[in-house]
Amino acid sequence: MPRDGTITRNRILDSALELAMSKGLAAASLDQVIAGAGITKGAFFYHFKSKNELALELVKRFARQDHDLFVDATARVESLSRDPLQQVLLLCGLTAEMFKDSPDNPGCLIASYCYQEDLWSEDARRACETQFREWGDWIEGKLKQAAKAHPPAVPADLHELAEMFQAIFEGAFVLARTYNDPAIIARQVHAYRDLIEALFKGTPRPARRKAKSRK
Repeated sequence: MPRDGTITRNRILDSALELAMSKGLAAASLDQVIAGAGITKGAFFYHFKSKNELALELVKRFARQDHDLFVDATARVESLSRDPLQQVLLLCGLTAEMFKDSPDNPGCLIASYCYQEDLWSEDARRACETQFREWGDWIEGKLKQAAKAHPPAVPADLHELAEMFQAIFEGAFVLARTYNDPAIIARQVHAYRDLIEALFKGTPRPARRKAKSRK
């Protein structure tokens, strides 16, 4: 009966992830990955042909986990409210709580090596883009629905507002590590929530009347 290699494969991925988040995967050697997994070099090459293949599989695993998080989070907020604006606000609160309860900065795998050209491939980029767009498209769709019932107080590009959700996270991860303050992540997500709420629930300013020209 053939042995299931899933456990060993996951140990390799877990070891690589820890190294990627702590020092960058490009800076880590295969020997360090192998030592962290507690396996032989032969076992590593049985599962992965190269370090690049390992890096790509890490990204794909991140995308799968993020997709599962997206499905669970959006299903939960949609079950709590039928109002699209409220759903976006609830999503912000829910994701902020996830990081607020975490004592350490989890960081972002993508941010940790997206600039490492020797590991960052087109396949990895596409996998990340697909997952980022899943969140962005959902938020943009909800904001467009919300705009019909709650016109924005000032003109706003809803696509850019949806993209900002991801930008907040990626920027907050960097700030949290720089300032050694993981709570920044939740605070920034709350700030985004406050911005969205003010934009859609604020009172639009009345248009200025044009002064009558004197003849």
